[in-house]
Amino acid sequence: MTEEPRKQTPGVYRRRVGDAMVTVINDGFLDIPLAILRGTERGDMEGLMREHFHEGGPRLTVNAFVIETGSNTILVDAGGGSTTVYSMGQLPRNLSAAGFDPSDFDTVLLTHIHPDHSSGLMDESGKPLFPRADIIVHKDDFDFWSDPERRGRSAAAVPYTGSADALLSSHHGRFRPTGGGEVIPGITQLPLPGHTPGHSGYQLDSAGETLVMWGDTVHVPELQIPRPQITSEFDVDEALAAANRRKIFNHVASERLLVTGGHLHLPGFAHIVKAGDGFRLVPETWRVEL
Repeated sequence: MTEEPRKQTPGVYRRRVGDAMVTVINDGFLDIPLAILRGTERGDMEGLMREHFHEGGPRLTVNAFVIETGSNTILVDAGGGSTTVYSMGQLPRNLSAAGFDPSDFDTVLLTHIHPDHSSGLMDESGKPLFPRADIIVHKDDFDFWSDPERRGRSAAAVPYTGSADALLSSHHGRFRPTGGGEVIPGITQLPLPGHTPGHSGYQLDSAGETLVMWGDTVHVPELQIPRPQITSEFDVDEALAAANRRKIFNHVASERLLVTGGHLHLPGFAHIVKAGDGFRLVPETWRVEL
């Protein structure tokens, strides 16, 4: 056996949704302490983590997504970039491994303006990485992060003001704020405020199949799917975030819709079903065929 350190294979997974191709692109991971979460007892959270064979704080998968339709190549979120924390910044390498170049993308759909979803739009020098892509984000998020006075009144927002300013400055004139509804043919923006004022998911409908991409509706699937009431100190409106989490859970469970999200573990696609007062995640098994 070789004595050279071995590397994990690229974090890339493809799945067809109707006539569209969706590719999960992993950007790395983010460790968080249980102390920033609330909504149930600490012992309950620790017990749920042990049930999933995890000790200590949760490790969040950080994903972005590529949607290829007949006429568009779209990036949904962009990961944290190499300037956020050491454990992120894999997006460029994994995009290349998947056969994509930054110049391929005509549109970026942001779920919200938090650094682990948007700082990857910039290269190491802080310049735009995707040279010809328009950026779609809900207008409530764009307006909030563009207003220093308003965001400064939110303790949940203050840690992210620097990264928001860098993104808004480097991409001045490139944003297309929207108010929900269809933003690209076949893709609908789903407002899910609470985590941030304009936090949104996106729904892809193609050839009779549907995929709901719920953004940061879930940070820690081991905890927030069985306990939808669990929130984070970085939710701008915790009660609203919890309410919209339960709302989208009820919708996708009752309609048996396929889901994915920026913090679902690879391969990243799943269904959820009702289980008592909460829900249960049913991860999709790895598909060999496309």
